[in-house]
Amino acid sequence: MYSAMSMQIKCSVCLGDFTDPVTLSCEHSFCRECITGHMQASLGPTTCPECQKPYNEEDLKSSRLLRNMTSTVREHLAELKLDKSPSKEGAESLKLPEMERMLMCSEHDEKLKLFCETDQKLVCVICRDGDKHKGHVFKPVKEAAQINKGELKTALGFLAKENGQLDYMIQQQTTEITKTEGKSKSLSAQISAQFEEMHQFLRQKEDEVKKKLEKEEKKVIEFMQNNQSVINRRFMENKEKEIILQSALEIEQPDHFLQWWNEKGFPMTKKMKQKADLTPSNIKYTSRVKDLTVLPDSLFIGPHETHLQFFVWKEMLGSIKPVPESLTLKKSGESYLKVSPGGTRIRQADRATVLYKDFNPGTVSEKNFKAGQHYWEIEVGEKPDWTVGIKIGAEKQLSAAKSAESEILLHLKHTKGYVLTCDGKDTTLNSPDKPQKIGLYLDCERKQVSFYNADNMSRLTRINYSSKQPCCLTLVPGLYLDGMNSDPLSVCSYEFNTGKR
Repeated sequence: MYSAMSMQIKCSVCLGDFTDPVTLSCEHSFCRECITGHMQASLGPTTCPECQKPYNEEDLKSSRLLRNMTSTVREHLAELKLDKSPSKEGAESLKLPEMERMLMCSEHDEKLKLFCETDQKLVCVICRDGDKHKGHVFKPVKEAAQINKGELKTALGFLAKENGQLDYMIQQQTTEITKTEGKSKSLSAQISAQFEEMHQFLRQKEDEVKKKLEKEEKKVIEFMQNNQSVINRRFMENKEKEIILQSALEIEQPDHFLQWWNEKGFPMTKKMKQKADLTPSNIKYTSRVKDLTVLPDSLFIGPHETHLQFFVWKEMLGSIKPVPESLTLKKSGESYLKVSPGGTRIRQADRATVLYKDFNPGTVSEKNFKAGQHYWEIEVGEKPDWTVGIKIGAEKQLSAAKSAESEILLHLKHTKGYVLTCDGKDTTLNSPDKPQKIGLYLDCERKQVSFYNADNMSRLTRINYSSKQPCCLTLVPGLYLDGMNSDPLSVCSYEFNTGKR
């Protein structure tokens, strides 16, 4: 009966007796401070801790009846404690001396009636007057217990809020993992459909690409699951602390509580604080949530996702789609730069003079690109000097001269070999081959530019950019080199329906 009555006045959030109880529209009741804290800690829609029904601050209704009932039940339970059977009193009387011995000063054999705030431990009156505690601050046991229980409630509220955030992050991470798995299944179906068009002789390649997808999926999900494990671990650690602190609040005897506080509570809450010397009124705790993040879906298999058949075609010719996109180059207006009538080839003009031997003009594509994935191939042949790349935010720029916009360029320099230039910074690339064609893959969604040896479809390099401006292709045929580099750069066009390439 004692236990049943006690449970009727317990808040299901803090597990303590109701304090300023309020009732929600679903008729479940909580301490006002507990349910308000739960509402502030919730990152998503706020729901009742008991039945998960949504609620807002306007739904909190004070319950005078429940407050009065709590007070009455407390008084009645206090009377029940005094009205014990002889057998229970005998058992209690047997335990009392033992308990008193536990809470006696081991040095002076005096009862521990004071709490040293400086050392955070129970002391006797003689200890207070000794040199060991000289200048220390003391409080009566009951007063100290109330103060430290208040601090414990603050720590408990902090943990409850953190754990609410951790729980929400776990749900988010689970959603992202499910999204990745769903995307992987969708891509698998897409890959199968494209390979079906190329019939039996491409089955082996289909299996290879699927294995690549499965490996990428495993890698991405493993990374996300590792992150979720970190979140889970912190959640469980915080939850364990929350249970320990909650149990400590139920210790009714102040001296027993302070003994626990000395042995476990103070060290635990001290570790949770940002600074040990903060006053109780200005306590801040070190968050274990702030450095965590929910990893979004990042599954992507590059050109095999958006230009699968063309990349496979390099190994097995056939009727494929998509193919490299057609492109038209702008007229540059430079007299020493010749653009073909169709706008697909560019070269340095023939000349007899040795003037302007370092003149290196170029042009850009007529079309700009801001969304989607795009792939082009540029035939460079045996040219000893050329530049292929992307200009970002260069809609009105007609030449390859240096300007304020960003550039990602791949050069073959006759004196240095292959060089990657990004925003004016050069990086030398080591390539054992000298490709006749250069593939350029622009992924506007992920803001990546990749260069390929289009002869064997091996990637030369990949680089990210951050600008949100549109991009355009830029081609520079290279230095004239006294006529040794007069061959054009050509944008490749593939027409499989007519058998031409």
